[in-house]
Amino acid sequence: MLPAPGIISPGLPGTPISTMDTPLLDRLFAYVESAHGRSLRGLNEAREQEPRRFAQVAELYLQWLVEARGESGIDAATDAFAQFSTDVNMAQARYERDGAYANKSFEEVYKDHYSDAEAMDGYLWGIYLTNFLWAHHFQIMMFFQDRFMSRLEKDAHLIEIAPGHGGWGAWALAHLPGASLEGYDISPQSIQIANAVAKAAGVDGRAKYVEKDALDLEKVQAESANACICSFLVEHLENPQHLYKVIHHLLKPGGTAFITGALTAAQVDHIYEYRYESELVMMCEKAGLRVLETLSANPMRTLPKAKFMPRSMALLVQKRRNEIY
Repeated sequence: MLPAPGIISPGLPGTPISTMDTPLLDRLFAYVESAHGRSLRGLNEAREQEPRRFAQVAELYLQWLVEARGESGIDAATDAFAQFSTDVNMAQARYERDGAYANKSFEEVYKDHYSDAEAMDGYLWGIYLTNFLWAHHFQIMMFFQDRFMSRLEKDAHLIEIAPGHGGWGAWALAHLPGASLEGYDISPQSIQIANAVAKAAGVDGRAKYVEKDALDLEKVQAESANACICSFLVEHLENPQHLYKVIHHLLKPGGTAFITGALTAAQVDHIYEYRYESELVMMCEKAGLRVLETLSANPMRTLPKAKFMPRSMALLVQKRRNEIY
């Protein structure tokens, strides 16, 4: 595994950004400037929010990327990120025009998107970089670190539902040296990439990824997890209420979950259209999950005269011990 120059323990005071060694982040910014200049403004918006923490997280994620994909990994993933960002902007423009998401069923999305293994590979690595290169997603990462990871016991057992690229779970395990994780995803490409990221992070001995439909996880042992991670899955489902019930099933009483969802934010594989933050809160409560904290974040720039504001919402929830709390 690559060394981690300049990286300090999450949440602890560290060296000023000007003295931190961030060769991989510097390489990424240089490549964006030369190959994808139109994306540079957004990257600077993300970095300027909390420069030191941004540098820490970005360099760590990029170390894992290079370890998993080789020296050319940064350029290839950055190309995928730029393409993904363009696709999202185009989808949002069509959503503004039509007033509805393009696809309404998983079958449609699978035919047009998920069945293409090569496209899925680029899609997942592009999303991997959005975690910190999109300013509003970087805010979500800080919420995950400050409000979710800080609550977990060092030996916690986590279940991650639809880990995608695996970055969230790897980060949690790197932060919690005695923790373990089971991840379930319907996509074989996701399983492959999540395993590669876990190995790159040095946590593969504590992470197990299984190809399985998230909605079938009610067959997994009840109350087996101290915590759950479920990032940006709810909007990909035709009936997301069932997923909240699955999370309730998996958590031990008092266990916590980190859930994120997209609202009025179009993508080729977004199916369920959330319009209001309260919709996610109410679905959690209906499933027996107490909502402890939320964060709703949006891009710093949107389409001119936009009707819809694309938002990403993070929820910290807890399985109720009784009917009230």
